[in-house]
Amino acid sequence: MPESVARDAGETPPVGDTYALVYAFILVFLVPGSILIGQLPFRTYTFAYVSLVTMPFVLALVATFLTDSRDSARTVAVRIGVLVPLIVLTGVAVLFTSSLLLLPINRFLGPEFRGVTTPLAALLLVGLASPLVLAIVRRLRERLTVPSVFQALSMAAALVLVGLVVYVSVWRVGMLGEISDTVRKDVVIYIIGGLVWYGPAFGLAAGLWRRTGLV
Repeated sequence: MPESVARDAGETPPVGDTYALVYAFILVFLVPGSILIGQLPFRTYTFAYVSLVTMPFVLALVATFLTDSRDSARTVAVRIGVLVPLIVLTGVAVLFTSSLLLLPINRFLGPEFRGVTTPLAALLLVGLASPLVLAIVRRLRERLTVPSVFQALSMAAALVLVGLVVYVSVWRVGMLGEISDTVRKDVVIYIIGGLVWYGPAFGLAAGLWRRTGLV
């Protein structure tokens, strides 16, 4: 029997399942966040700007914990209050560590190597998003509920976004250049960062902390 995705009280989901949910919700919330950021002055770092940059990640964690179990509202509230700060700190640590690991290959990231690095980056993105496919299949094999349908739709939307980015990056390079010329640089960095850096880092941190069963 497959493991139920609507877990009873006390059950902890697999690391990959939590990763998939957090990654998907981050991408879903990044879309309106990016649109709103584009309406603000470029990199002003006002309260509104910083809030729009950070809120998608916090909202993604909250949405994950609200929908990943049948625990009581009190337990979920405590889980959010305890795990969200731990995940944010751990996720930032993962980001910092991974950026240090990339230092030796930084010289290969210039435009002259784009013909080689672009397909590799696309493969990396596909790998980072692949747990979403398994998580969707797991939900389709179970009795559908409102939370599981909401989760599956969010992950499907995230996969569509990933697919569009891969398509434009690999097969429509000219279109990618046009987008880069018309969309503000901070918005582009924000979206790509969510796809390749922030989403995976916070997803992994959330999966590990959630699996501990601390709350």
